[in-house]
Amino acid sequence: MSLDVVGFAAINEDRIRYVNRVVKEHETFSPEQLGKLPYDDHFLGGSVVNTIVGLTRLGLRTALIGKLGNDESAKFLRAQLKKYKVKFFVPRARGSSSIAYILVGRNKQRSIRINPGVNDTITLSDVTPHLKLIRSAKLVHIASFACAFGRYASLQTEARLAKEAKKISFSPGTLYCKYVRRAKPNLISKILQNTAILILNKEEIEVLTGLDYIKAAGKLIKEYGIEAIAVTLGEKGCMVANRDESHHVPACRVRVVDTTGAGDAFTTGFLYGYLKKKGLKECGQLGNKVAAFCIQEKGAIEGLPTSSKVLSEKLSPIKIRSN
Repeated sequence: MSLDVVGFAAINEDRIRYVNRVVKEHETFSPEQLGKLPYDDHFLGGSVVNTIVGLTRLGLRTALIGKLGNDESAKFLRAQLKKYKVKFFVPRARGSSSIAYILVGRNKQRSIRINPGVNDTITLSDVTPHLKLIRSAKLVHIASFACAFGRYASLQTEARLAKEAKKISFSPGTLYCKYVRRAKPNLISKILQNTAILILNKEEIEVLTGLDYIKAAGKLIKEYGIEAIAVTLGEKGCMVANRDESHHVPACRVRVVDTTGAGDAFTTGFLYGYLKKKGLKECGQLGNKVAAFCIQEKGAIEGLPTSSKVLSEKLSPIKIRSN
């Protein structure tokens, strides 16, 4: 039986530090510091990883393909994937696994810095044993790799897999929209040409296109033949669009604890709706709802709901309210 979703993933150990001050989005510290900085908790993480865990909790058949090092982080991450009942195909390589250091401030905002380790070194030969799995899945979900120090092997593999899959959902993130597209525009374009569902935030789509997000969505749909686009708007919810319709969908009122993984949780809900053949607007509503559950807990995974909770529990469709 074919899987619903296969994720091609940068797998991170998310190390979270909660600080009693305002955190700026782009606070800096060197990659060498990341393994030494103090942290309050650590979690399994990575954009695609979070989404695959979420879809697994919602009852879909999933699998994850990535790469880990031969270190203590790898042991922790493998144990976490088993804990969340995610089927994974992850070769072990010499080197370090990826660490994402996340500062979360009293303003609920966060700053993330990543030392990608072996995440940036996934070649086509690493993935070849799993091509049958990728080709048979209803959907293959991909997102960004760090591409640090000029290492683009994982991006190149992504571009190839985008041609192999039946359908691709793509969350390019700030890294690809703002930085990697300048260095490797042809590879980003190749992925977009094979993308069925594109999910990104307002800043990302505007940087990617140079247009207001509403016009940008229309341009990308027309230029690349994308089936559906979802643009997350923070506390304002989301905008969803396809060739025939577009909707602004308001967010839900919840008490915000931690916004880590909110975008990945939105992607979880949107893709769940899409695979269950829901309408465009309802896919946006499901995305907002899963994100609302997520941000009521610490970390990107603990708040992700089950399908019964998503379908049965009602949340008010109005602006998210912080403390």
